[in-house]
Amino acid sequence: MYSNRTLTEKNNKCVRELSGWLLASLLLIGAGGVLAGQHDPTPPGVTRPGATIFHNFCSVCHGDKGDGQSRAKNSFLVPPRNYTTPEAAIELTRERMINSVTHGRPGTAMIAWRSELSKQEIEAVVDYIRATFMKLGNQTAARLQPSAKLLASRGGVLYMQACVMCHGDTGVRQISGSMQPPPRDFASPAVMAELTRKRMIASVTNGRPGTAMRPYGSQYSQRDIEAVVDFIRDAFMSAAQQKK
Repeated sequence: MYSNRTLTEKNNKCVRELSGWLLASLLLIGAGGVLAGQHDPTPPGVTRPGATIFHNFCSVCHGDKGDGQSRAKNSFLVPPRNYTTPEAAIELTRERMINSVTHGRPGTAMIAWRSELSKQEIEAVVDYIRATFMKLGNQTAARLQPSAKLLASRGGVLYMQACVMCHGDTGVRQISGSMQPPPRDFASPAVMAELTRKRMIASVTNGRPGTAMRPYGSQYSQRDIEAVVDFIRDAFMSAAQQKK
């Protein structure tokens, strides 16, 4: 049997040991909480360089050289952008690229990055891609975006919904790697000489066998099909002829 004094001393010792253990646990938890919150070691207000962002977030799909030749390229229905092509230099304006990185690209594997990257970081990675991979020059001025008036027309709205993914914002093919033959370049002189309005209406209505061009006759009315054909001819084909 222990005396009351002995029991008191033992109780006090247990309390001290328990208190010490709790204090150490709280310190460890607090330290762990700080570490767990440090997802990004970048100090507030300091953005990561564009090269770092591209390497960490973009190269897994677009490749280390920006040419789309990544290990993941065969996993996508729509291949990642090859920034080194003349088509990319013509079609991808800085504004469009910033919008794509910010909000993503519907119908592709390109997700929105606005929750992961700041506005300044998005601009930095876009500028890095343009300076490092894209062959910029007079080509960017060779193709103009359709006017706001044309884009707001019925044909313009339908084109942006159904056609832009293959034929691009400026009528030049955007994706060709998985499409053989590649989509038409509406501003090409050879294509303009070949495609009459009547033939284009037939192609949109019935599709083009042996190509990726599918029929839209069951999806759109004849009036809508004529509207999208007229938009293509006004926005891309007429514009190209006027530059001559």
